[in-house]
Amino acid sequence: ATGFGAVYYLREVLKHDGKGIKGLRVAMSGYGNVGWGIMKKIDELGGKVTYFAGPDGYIHDPDGVCGEEKLNFILEMRAKDPMHCKPYADKFGCEFVAGQKAWGAKDVDVNMPSAMQNDVRMGEAEKIAASGVKYYIEVANMPTTNDALNYLRAQKHMVVAPSKAVNAGGVGVSGLEMSQNSERLSWSFEEVDAKLKGIMEGIFHASYDASVAAGSEGNLMVGANCAGFLKVAT
Repeated sequence: ATGFGAVYYLREVLKHDGKGIKGLRVAMSGYGNVGWGIMKKIDELGGKVTYFAGPDGYIHDPDGVCGEEKLNFILEMRAKDPMHCKPYADKFGCEFVAGQKAWGAKDVDVNMPSAMQNDVRMGEAEKIAASGVKYYIEVANMPTTNDALNYLRAQKHMVVAPSKAVNAGGVGVSGLEMSQNSERLSWSFEEVDAKLKGIMEGIFHASYDASVAAGSEGNLMVGANCAGFLKVAT
């Protein structure tokens, strides 16, 4: 749910700029439940994850993590040995770079840190900014150090989306599960997925509208903070 929700949020960010996910190239870290969900949903919507990283290094697959064979292999690989992603490169004949992550790759459209806290530090942030890639979408909880996040937010050519908004889909679906339990309901996957889409669309638009009201149009960090405060306070 968190991975799918992050992609639905990303879709709203792109839609605001008159773009879509079809043909989109994504660099990300992580291939756990959230990362795998991002890969699957990006593939379903016509984009592709071309870089992903694990504890041992990063994978560059120009064809993308697309199709059931690759997605299923990642599930098997993760179950056997979650600390190594190199077997993916061995299996599908693509590039593996040991001990590094792909932050700063220029042949992508979006960066999505999705693995762990403090994943992107100042050095990585400088590479991301220099790459010219516009969209930086936080997915993991606090994946960017404070100095790195402030640096990225200051880049005029970039859109930075905060994890507090982007990864809310998991909590949102937990709320839906609680509703089903308390009301003795049973929704299908399609019904839950549609509700998740609505939640993430609402979060983006509430954040954007709040950024406008706060005099910081398009600053999704300010917008998420203000929208969250208003939600709790009113």
